[in-house]
Amino acid sequence: MGNIRGNLSTTVKGLNREEKWSDLWYIFKPKGFEKTLAEMDDKEREDRRKIDGSVQAMREFAKWYEKERLP
Repeated sequence: MGNIRGNLSTTVKGLNREEKWSDLWYIFKPKGFEKTLAEMDDKEREDRRKIDGSVQAMREFAKWYEKERLP
């Protein structure tokens, strides 16, 4: 796993794409970026991966969050 720092947007933003792994895609803004993952184009997401490394930790967090925190 790993740590991926960032913030949650106060509004849902971005597009639904094949790469989406969770609805957190629309609200998570990685540290150093002003866009949610859903707002980023392919190049921006690739640049973020170079900074953050693996996205496995985000996928695991999304599974937990959706199971435990969403109605």
